[in-house]
Amino acid sequence: MVVDWAAPDAAAPDGAPPPVPAPWAVTTPPPTPGPELPRLAPRTVPDILDGGFVILKRAPATVIGLTAAFVIPVQALGAWLNRGTEGISFDDVLSQSDTSFQVGDTGATNGAAGLVLQVGPMIALVFVAAALARLVSAWYVGHDLTLRELLRGSVKRAWPLLVAFTLVHLAEGVALLGVIVLSLAVMTWFLVTAPVIGAEGIGPLAAMRRSARLVSRRFWVVLGVALLSILVELLFELAIGLVPSMIALLLGTDGVGWVLSAAVSILTQLITVPVVAGITVSLYLDLRVRTEGLDLELDAIEAFPPAT
Repeated sequence: MVVDWAAPDAAAPDGAPPPVPAPWAVTTPPPTPGPELPRLAPRTVPDILDGGFVILKRAPATVIGLTAAFVIPVQALGAWLNRGTEGISFDDVLSQSDTSFQVGDTGATNGAAGLVLQVGPMIALVFVAAALARLVSAWYVGHDLTLRELLRGSVKRAWPLLVAFTLVHLAEGVALLGVIVLSLAVMTWFLVTAPVIGAEGIGPLAAMRRSARLVSRRFWVVLGVALLSILVELLFELAIGLVPSMIALLLGTDGVGWVLSAAVSILTQLITVPVVAGITVSLYLDLRVRTEGLDLELDAIEAFPPAT
């Protein structure tokens, strides 16, 4: 069953409630800074990976502002909970009798901070992916959404996103008890759950089933894209955060050092989170094009608009 992807809730300029649009109601796209939005069509794996960068470059202020709303509180809280760690003492290092380099407890993370810094970014990624799916769907039907509209929509979709996040990770945990390969399969089947919720506005269980249906026909390609996106994230974190992270490690998190630690993590995730989320959205679009002919449906409605 094909789920109609209607135009998102763009507010009317006079403040009146927006009219209910027909599915895929097409208007003239407003001028938007950044590169031209790629036409909906089957995409290669490099095109899907590039999709995250295209979304970021097309509306950098909106995308980074959206990401900051979720990343900054998580990283600031995690760094604050982990404050009090001393930095590396070169005198202690040089005075070691053996040739091994031992930092001791430097950089250790306590339980509460570890939980926040482990789970928080994953939840942030889910919310950003859902919001970007709404934003990109708006672009393709000739609308644009402001940062305020994206955040308001994220609040409305918070409960299905959180429920789906919990269910998916519980399934991955149960699968991991058996074999790692099965856990990877679960991750792959439910990879586009967040974009489905964001773009189509359905509940968590329905979104998980829909994600599994979309992925099932191109399972191995989706698995490959998932692994490549993880590699892209790791490379970006290494390239962006290596030097600042080393400085934060040297200074520790005692005193105001935790602020530097938080700033390093925030700087890194402001780039990696929207790129990885954008790759997921790009993959979602490709799956709908290949399995449901979404590009042909949009072309047909654009050529033959519904009578008003």
